[in-house]
Amino acid sequence: WTMVAGGGASVVYADTIADMGFVNELANYGEYSGNPTRTETREYVKTVLDLMTGSKHPSGKPKILLIGGAIANFTDVAKTFDGIIDAFKEYADKMRQVGVRIYVRRGGPN
Repeated sequence: WTMVAGGGASVVYADTIADMGFVNELANYGEYSGNPTRTETREYVKTVLDLMTGSKHPSGKPKILLIGGAIANFTDVAKTFDGIIDAFKEYADKMRQVGVRIYVRRGGPN
């Protein structure tokens, strides 16, 4: 599962996952860009988490959530991460139940 801010970075993340041989494991690809508000980001993340936490991985493996972004992205990182954290608080129990692991790689001037 991926959530990426910015078009350029999103391609890099999806391509890297495919190059590593995990294209069949890429369950969802999403992008939030255009400098969304905290509320818009929260609602977007809640949608992703609702889909992601609907069931455990069939093999019992943990589910991985990648959150990333580009170096020159104009998204206000603090604002969007506040929205992400808001959604995480709401979905924390479900995320633990299905074994979600979260990795963040976020760059940029903001």
